[in-house]
Amino acid sequence: MTETEDPQFVCAACDASYEGDTSTVMTECKVCHRLHCSDCVDEYGRCVECKETESQS
Repeated sequence: MTETEDPQFVCAACDASYEGDTSTVMTECKVCHRLHCSDCVDEYGRCVECKETESQS
């Protein structure tokens, strides 16, 4: 990677990739602390996987 290339963010849940200023699309799950796109995190800050795990408990 050269200095002029922007880092790329890939969502841990849906594998969507984003280029450029990724700070606006990255959201950290409050449970597992992995980075996800805002579409994969609910209003409580849980990613899709953690939400499903908590609802099964």
